[in-house]
Amino acid sequence: MNMKNLGTKIKKIRELRNFSQEFVAEKIGTSQSNYARIENNEVSITPDRLQKIAEALNTSESVIKSFDENIIFNITQGDNSAAGLNCSVHNYQISPEIKILYEDKIKLLEEKIALLEAKLKK
Repeated sequence: MNMKNLGTKIKKIRELRNFSQEFVAEKIGTSQSNYARIENNEVSITPDRLQKIAEALNTSESVIKSFDENIIFNITQGDNSAAGLNCSVHNYQISPEIKILYEDKIKLLEEKIALLEAKLKK
């Protein structure tokens, strides 16, 4: 396991759960500033601390360790304890070609907005 990115994974899961740093810090018995150091990968995380963080986030250590922030989550209501987030999780990978198409469409729309704003100013 890459311990260097563990704090980043914890942060992403916390954000998905819509928990504040203060909430998780209180649950694991530390200050918000010390907890922030964990998420910023500034300190090592002991196995005991990782277990407490997993419990505070309502997930498991294995979910934290294997979390991949490059996967897009479509989270719906439901209970899927196996996923570790107590919800249904559908993982989708966007192909590079589709990503480029969407980026191009966004760029065109931004250009169109700029042109319309320029016409409004006249």
